[in-house]
Amino acid sequence: MTFLRRLFRRRPTPAAAQFSPIGVLDGARWLVCDTTTCAHLTTRHTPHGDTYQCTRCGTTKGDQ
Repeated sequence: MTFLRRLFRRRPTPAAAQFSPIGVLDGARWLVCDTTTCAHLTTRHTPHGDTYQCTRCGTTKGDQ
């Protein structure tokens, strides 16, 4: 009987995930990178003036 009580006991619920606005509010865009360094995958590009810079390899793209 104690085995069944241990098996079906109430466990505490895990804490809810917290939303973090970092990367959402800074104006970043997910663009296809044009270099083989990033394997032409979609990576995060942050704004630098009128261009966007890849956060992985550092190349820049024009206004997208």
